[in-house]
Amino acid sequence: MIGLRGAPQKTLLALKEALKGVVLPEAVVTYITDWQDQRGEARFAIFVRQGRRRILSMDAFGPRFGAEGEAALEEMTQWFLERGVTLFREAVVSPSEYGALFELEERALEQQIEASGNPADPLLYLKRGFTSHT
Repeated sequence: MIGLRGAPQKTLLALKEALKGVVLPEAVVTYITDWQDQRGEARFAIFVRQGRRRILSMDAFGPRFGAEGEAALEEMTQWFLERGVTLFREAVVSPSEYGALFELEERALEQQIEASGNPADPLLYLKRGFTSHT
């Protein structure tokens, strides 16, 4: 796992560092949350898959972690877009399974995320599109 749970800036920096060497235009970025239709209170972890590389951040992004969490989510999304990522997904994992997600082996983790993931518009995670204040 990359970063620290609930520490947006530290996790943002650690994730960017961990992504060095990943061919981002070929990557699939999945935002993982634990509640459907609760975007204004959401917490997100980020899972990046490219080739054989699999990188999972701790949950440190989004409005659940205040203004700093929202800013980190927006910055990370913008960073992905600027580096050519075009495949974004969102996976909603039930709250009862969310915590255990970070304990899974890589293959089981990927299966869980893929099973619950759906295509997502990255604009949802940028301030101009993020609906955290509604």
